[in-house]
Amino acid sequence: MLALALGLGSCESIDTYDGSTGVYFAMLQSGSSEDNPRYTAQSGVPFALLPAGTNEQTLQLRVKLIGAVADHPRAFAFRTVAEATTAVEGQDYELPAGECFVGAGEVCGYIPVRFFRHSSLDGQERTLTLELLPNETFSLPLTEWLPITGTETVGTDVVRHTVVLSDKYVRLDGWSDLFYGPYSDKKIRLMCQLFDLTLADFQPEALSYVERKVLGQNFRRYLEEEERAGRTVYEDYLDEEGNPVKMESGSDSAA
Repeated sequence: MLALALGLGSCESIDTYDGSTGVYFAMLQSGSSEDNPRYTAQSGVPFALLPAGTNEQTLQLRVKLIGAVADHPRAFAFRTVAEATTAVEGQDYELPAGECFVGAGEVCGYIPVRFFRHSSLDGQERTLTLELLPNETFSLPLTEWLPITGTETVGTDVVRHTVVLSDKYVRLDGWSDLFYGPYSDKKIRLMCQLFDLTLADFQPEALSYVERKVLGQNFRRYLEEEERAGRTVYEDYLDEEGNPVKMESGSDSAA
């Protein structure tokens, strides 16, 4: 969901049977490679995963050539798909001022999009969808992509690409119910505030087993101290009977 500079590896052009010269979005899926690429129609700019104070991020959307390489730069065309976009230009993102090109001797070009983090994005996500357009230089002979090997039967859209801009705290695979208790947005925000963490610290390999256990123990200690002081911490939801739910750490944080 989440590389911010995808598609910066090697590029090789594709020769089409009819000799058409065209372009398509070539954003690699996480874990994919140029040897047998699997492309994705969606990228992410998750500000909650970035270091504190990061309020701007540039995403390079890679566009790849079909056909012959040229000895001069060639502009490709694209547009914003308004009906599939909830982000606001000038506030949430900024597109390049001029044209974007596949350079001389190159088979890839890029659309650098700057994204901005504002307080209004807190807990929210917004989308920007761009669509490649045919022009006097490039057509769109390839609209879907299927990997050379694999079991996929439905192709990936490589004419449109959607970027999800977000500043949401979500449960990642590194979260441990055993140490931290049931996940909640309020709890993870509180833990980040108390222990100078970011959402990235809850990715699978970010913390060791010992570090997760110590974090759970420290969080339990904090909750117990607050309760003794008469400031019991509650979740921001109610139980089935409409009663406040006390925030708790995980069962394995007691030892």
